Amino acid sequence: MMMCTAAPFALPAGLDSRAAPSMCGFDEGYDDAAEMDVLLGDIDLVVHAHTGLTPDPSAPPMPSAEFRAPPRRHDSYLEVLLRGIRSVKVAAPDDDDGPTTPVAELEAPFSYGDDDAAEGYDYCACTTGGFEMMKTASEKRPDPSEAYDGEIDATFRNMEKDPAERPLVDYLWTTQEGKMTMLDRAELVTWMYEFSRFGRFQLLPPGALHRAVSYVDRFLSAKKFDFDTQDIRLLGAVAAFAASKYDDRRTSWLLINADTIARDVGCTRREVIDAERDLVATLGYRLSGPTAYTFVEHFTRHDQDCSAVRSLAHHLANMTLLDYRCVPLMPSAVAAAAILVARCVVFNSATLPQEELWSEEMIKMTGYNTEDLADITETIYDMHGLRGVWPGCAQMMENCLYSYSLPPR
Repeated sequence: MMMCTAAPFALPAGLDSRAAPSMCGFDEGYDDAAEMDVLLGDIDLVVHAHTGLTPDPSAPPMPSAEFRAPPRRHDSYLEVLLRGIRSVKVAAPDDDDGPTTPVAELEAPFSYGDDDAAEGYDYCACTTGGFEMMKTASEKRPDPSEAYDGEIDATFRNMEKDPAERPLVDYLWTTQEGKMTMLDRAELVTWMYEFSRFGRFQLLPPGALHRAVSYVDRFLSAKKFDFDTQDIRLLGAVAAFAASKYDDRRTSWLLINADTIARDVGCTRREVIDAERDLVATLGYRLSGPTAYTFVEHFTRHDQDCSAVRSLAHHLANMTLLDYRCVPLMPSAVAAAAILVARCVVFNSATLPQEELWSEEMIKMTGYNTEDLADITETIYDMHGLRGVWPGCAQMMENCLYSYSLPPR
């Protein structure tokens, strides 16, 4: 079978079609140059028929000097273009009932170990009937994203240490001059939690609460705030708004906007817009710092078989948001401590050896040993002991997916 690579185009009216079968049909004696001469000769005849000029039969099939005179020199470019095209001859199939198009063997995509159906398949055959997997003795290839684990981890660690992404460790007494207490902050975080979980915005992206609380802490570290119940809730709402847009803009726009915030907080739409502008400007438009939620996901990314540990660790990390003592801590340390306590709960630390609860692999992945996390784990235990006293503790524990109790210290 003969296949021509020339792109289809409309031939001028009156063009002799005798060149078409020779260009696209099967011919053992096929000659590109000869066929191009025939085609250009036909074009020459048509052009002279339109211009009234009679060509010399003995002359080569080229446009006349009059036709090639400016500004109509473009036909010489057409000749060069057509002569530059070369056809590709493909052998006809032996079986008349076979496919009329060639069979191309395409390399199959990498198997990352999740698709059992693709195991052992190295390439696929593409035919007119679809794709057919061709069985070969291939092995699963490693996930290429693992090659970037070190760079991702280093980026997160550098970002969490960036002073521009961190709140002041004592902003309640310095920037706010003691007008806001740790209890006031806990009540604000509780309101943001209830607001995002049970209010109009209950479907905000996962992790938006951590990012929103981080925005509030950084804002209050940089700017003195005149506290009013409506103003402080407006700050929490626009922080949740900005955080949700950063994490998942499509989802957030369906659930939250300036009008819904104004209705729920009790202010005007203009006040909401102005408050959001003030927030992001005070943060220096730096909204991407990693949080404890980010690190819980990062540290458990390869432990896909234990979703209970991950879910409980997220819950414990949420509870640390209520405690102002955790503000100076690195998000990676908070996440590691939450995972450690979650593993103690899920795997029963009373029966499992310490080296299995927090193995060398976990130490290498998180960068913390159990001694480094002792103070943070004590804080997590303290928050559970204050369930009936500290704002937000009871609500978060009641909303946890698991009914659990912490093992003895």
